[in-house]
Amino acid sequence: MPIFPNIDLNLLRLLDTLYEERSVTRAAERLFLTPSAVSHGLGRLRRLLGDDLFVRAPHGMIPTPRAHEAAKRLRSLLPQLGEIIHAPAFDALATERVFAVACVPYLASILMPTLADRFAAAAPLARLDVQLMYPAMVDDLDSGALDLVLANFRKTPSRYELEEVIRDPYVWVMSRANARSGRKLTRRILAELPHVDLYIESATASPVDSYDARQGLERLVIQDNLASIDRELAKEGLRRHVRFLVPDSISAMALVSCTDAVSLVPSLAARKFADAMNLIIFEPPFRTDPLVIQMLHHGDLAHRPATQWLLNHVRASAAAIGATIVA
Repeated sequence: MPIFPNIDLNLLRLLDTLYEERSVTRAAERLFLTPSAVSHGLGRLRRLLGDDLFVRAPHGMIPTPRAHEAAKRLRSLLPQLGEIIHAPAFDALATERVFAVACVPYLASILMPTLADRFAAAAPLARLDVQLMYPAMVDDLDSGALDLVLANFRKTPSRYELEEVIRDPYVWVMSRANARSGRKLTRRILAELPHVDLYIESATASPVDSYDARQGLERLVIQDNLASIDRELAKEGLRRHVRFLVPDSISAMALVSCTDAVSLVPSLAARKFADAMNLIIFEPPFRTDPLVIQMLHHGDLAHRPATQWLLNHVRASAAAIGATIVA
């Protein structure tokens, strides 16, 4: 890396103005300086660059080849320096920025369509990249390659901010063709019917406290409802029979729709796909905790107005789908 001398960056602006005006007097007027101050600055520039830079002539100052070269580079450098010191305002209509979001599979089908619709209308030239959770999220959040993560977390590094945006109750679903669909869902029926459970990679053996710790970020990868249900059924000498394991709630409902099985899924997903999949929805016969979705992002948003804009659209999209927003 080159070593820069201790210089006044205003000298670069002075050089650029002298190159345009070819006159100390006119350059002084543009810069709101005295001609003496401009002449003094030119002397410092000549010593710094080791060149005369401008030669006096009858009709103005003639740039030397060194001045031509420096001025050409300053054409692009000065605007970039200005953007570093004074960040440009974010313009959603004009931006071509790529916004990156990582989320759990459930949200890819439930929240993202609404977010994408709002996004396309508000930022027609931008791109929204949605991907499932992945191991390198911490590095990408820190570098800015990833704007936010939507999931459920137990512990996060202090440099991140966490905000709850969705609280979705769980419900049971079964096919309308199921012989039990016309009856009240009881604990005994739950024990008699086969179940579709969610298989989540890297879940621990105990679903009650099953978290995935990755680079200081502890993420809840499976809710503890099924373990609680198993305990409740065990009190009456009953137990569930798990016939299918699937990776997400949408897949669970698809299997339920063509089998005699039941599954516990978030209500927003159930209500979105119930008619298309010919499902009937039942409230749980005993207490279950809701699915909680949190929005995780880097705490340094003061210098990321585009990310703040995206967070606002996520909040609005969650409200639009009927999620419970916690202030």
